[in-house]
This record gives sequence, structure tokens and C-alpha cells, in this order.
Amino acid sequence: MDRISILPKTILHDILGRLPDKDAAKTSVLSKSWSETWFSFPIVAALSKDFFYIPELSLSSEDPLLLSELDIFIEYVSKRLRRLHDQGLAVKELKLDMEDVCDSMPVSQSHHIDKWIQMASESGVEVLQLHVPIINDQFYNLPLCLAEAKSLTKLVLSGGIRLDPVFLNHSLKFFSVRTLLFHFILVGDERVMEHFISHCPLVENLTLIHCLGYKPSSVPPGSRAYLVKSLSLHGLQKLKQVDVQGIGEVYIDAQNIENLSYHGTIVDASFKLNLGSYKNLRRLSLCFVRRADMWLHERLPKIPFLESLMLKDCSLCERINISGSQLKFLELTNCSNLKEINIDAPNLLSCEYSGKDEPIISFRRISNQLEVNARILMNHQDVDRLRQFIQNIKPQEVLTSLSLFVIHQHSIIESLGTLPGSSSPPSIKHVQLCCVSHRQTQYFPVMSLLLSSCFPETISFSLKYNFNMRAFMVLCYCLPIFCFIFSFTTLL
Repeated sequence: MDRISILPKTILHDILGRLPDKDAAKTSVLSKSWSETWFSFPIVAALSKDFFYIPELSLSSEDPLLLSELDIFIEYVSKRLRRLHDQGLAVKELKLDMEDVCDSMPVSQSHHIDKWIQMASESGVEVLQLHVPIINDQFYNLPLCLAEAKSLTKLVLSGGIRLDPVFLNHSLKFFSVRTLLFHFILVGDERVMEHFISHCPLVENLTLIHCLGYKPSSVPPGSRAYLVKSLSLHGLQKLKQVDVQGIGEVYIDAQNIENLSYHGTIVDASFKLNLGSYKNLRRLSLCFVRRADMWLHERLPKIPFLESLMLKDCSLCERINISGSQLKFLELTNCSNLKEINIDAPNLLSCEYSGKDEPIISFRRISNQLEVNARILMNHQDVDRLRQFIQNIKPQEVLTSLSLFVIHQHSIIESLGTLPGSSSPPSIKHVQLCCVSHRQTQYFPVMSLLLSSCFPETISFSLKYNFNMRAFMVLCYCLPIFCFIFSFTTLL
């Protein structure tokens, strides 16, 4: 006897909500009870071609073989929403991705999307996730009926979606929105996006990724689009997490921000980031920011509780100072011009460095739990650079917590042997060697050169699946080392 199907609908809906969309849809053919449960399920999701399996699609009045993927998509979403709407049932989530089904201009089907959003809004939708592809420089205009979705808590818009300036003259009612994400959408006026966000007074998570504006012209919008240049937000007292990418000037008056990620652009030299008060900021990530050191020098002392700082692909001056009594995690990746890094963070737990330079890295105060990780790209001509990098870490006791991840991309002439080095290379915690060459014999000269620079407590190797392990172990046995713990990772 099927005891599960007699459970209350709320429990069955909870079970369906924990299944992948495709598997949840399959339950509709198990029994009449499960079919009724599926038809009343308040989550409508069509995010991939998996939904084509759904049995109810075969109930179409037309031959499914004669329908396009877009036709099937439209029929499925329309039928699900219409049944819920007509019966007065809730639509808690509407998640649609038309990337794989649109083989014609999405604008030609905009009336269907308008109707779906309207039915969902009238049915108390809480989560709306919509992705429309850009085809032939055409964008889908978001309908004004969305403004009536008072129960909306999460809104995700991506792809070929346009916020029309008409929203500026409309009363928006997004009083329950906690999460807002715009990805590569088009705004008819830069003020529209600010207007839209400012009417979400309870928003906690805000993500803006490469949003576009365009200049009025007879030219199609897609061909005259540009990245939104500035953003100014005020009064968002609940805002805690912000991720902004591709906007040159950002001003956010939100005192409770805890996590900020800012990603600039490679070609844009402008960078103006003002968060008003920094008293609650815990995590800061800056990427593609020119002269980030100037901002850090001015702002870092004003962030008393910062715990995590990440700088990636930023241009810095030759000498930078990083301090923070609460700083626990520090990451520097591919930051140019660096020659000296002075770190004063007594509670630092993790410091990660990756780059082409070998700067002096000095720690003023050291936690006994500190772990230092460095990622180095090496060939046989870089051994002196590797040795210099290790020697540049101050004080020497930090080396006992140093782990090196060394990537070797080029072939080594085996007759090179070991380069001259100190009689007793410094001891470090760990070395992981990844050698791209398919010849295991290449590891012998690589390891000889590596061990002339440091003496690791443990070594791990990343090997290709077709390595002759027996021959490789013989090579390892011949190395001038004492006792190591070896671990192996196979590269496919």
C-alpha cells in the first residue's frame, strides 16, 4: 500500500520541493493522488530541457512531434500557471530559463511572458527567476504588472531583459524583497535601476553584474549599449551583502553592509567606491581595480571589524601596508607592481599569494594558527626566482606554515641537474607539484631544482593517469631527501 501518497498535501509539496525539477515532474504519473499533488504544486520551474519529459505535455491537442521546443515550453508553463491561478492556488516560485528553447526572437513571445508574470503576481509569487536570451539585439521589456507583486521576496533577472523608463513614473511595491539580482540586463535610463532598487527597503542581498545602458538612437539597442557608469543608493538599512561588477562609480549609503564584492573592468580606469559607514563590514573583495592601494590606505583603517580581504588582478603601488586586528583571511592574486607587503594582523589565520613577482612579505605579529599558501608557475629558469620568493618571507618562522603549489608547464632538459643553492635550504610545511608534461622522468629534474630551494615536510604530486607509477617511485627514491609523506592526485 502507498502510504506516502495519503500524507497531507503540504508534506507532499515539501517532498517535491526537495527533488530535482525533472524527478518532481515524473511523480505526476505515479497515481491519481500524485497527479493532483503535482497540479497543485506551487513551484513552477522550467530551467532546462529536462521539462520536455513531463508526461502532461503529451496531452496537447496537437502532435508533440510537430511542435517546436519553444511551443512546448509555452504550453507547459501556461498550463501549469493557468491551473493554479484559476483554482485560486498560490504560485510561490516561478523560475524560467528560455536559453535552450528560443530559436526565434523572444520579443515575438513577450505577450506570453507578460501573462505568466501577471498570473504569478496575482497568485502571491514569492520568488521570480527569469532568464531570456538576447537574440538579434532584441530585449524583452519587463511589464509593469510586476510592480503589483507585493509578496515578492526574491527577484532574479538575467539576459535580454529591459527595464523601461516608464517604471520611473510608477509606484513600486517591492516591500518584501530580500534578494535582488540583475545580470546583464538593459536599462533604458540609469536612474531606472536606482529607482527600482530604492523601492526595495528590506533588501538584504544585492547583486548587479554588468548591467547595460544605452543612448537613444535609431540604431538597435544592443549595438549601442554600454556598461552602466554609476550607481547611487540611499536608505537601504537592511542591506548586508553587495556584489557589484562593471560599474565605475558606486555610492551606497547602507550602514549594515557586511560583505562587499566589487569587480571593475579591465579597460576602465575609474574607481570610486563609497560605502558611507564601514563599521559592520566583515568581508571585502576587490577585483580589476586600478591603484586599489590608494583606496585601501584611506579606507582600511575605518573598517574596524574586517575579517576577510581579497585583492585580485588589482594594480598596486610597490609597497603596501595591510593591518587589522580582526583580519583572519588575506588573499592577493595577480596584483601587479608589488615589491613589498607589510602585514600587521595578529589574528590572521590564512594568507594566500599568487603572482609573477617575488615581493618581500613581512609579518609583524603572527598567530600560531597562521597558514601561508603560495601558488607559483615555474620552469627551469625560475628556480632562482622561487628561491628568492621563499627567502623574502619574513620572519623565518613563518616558513614552517608555508605551503607551495608549484605548476611546471615546460619541458626540462634532464642534464641540467641541480642548480647551486645553499647547503641547507629552509624547511617549509608542504609542496604540491603539478607537472603538465606527460613524461614521469621530467619529475626528477623538477624535484631536484625544487629541493635546492626548500625542504618540505610533505610533498604531494599531481600525476597524469597514464604514468608508470613503479618507475616514478624509483625516481623519487633516488632523490636526495630523508623522509617525506607522499600523496598523489591523478590528472585526467
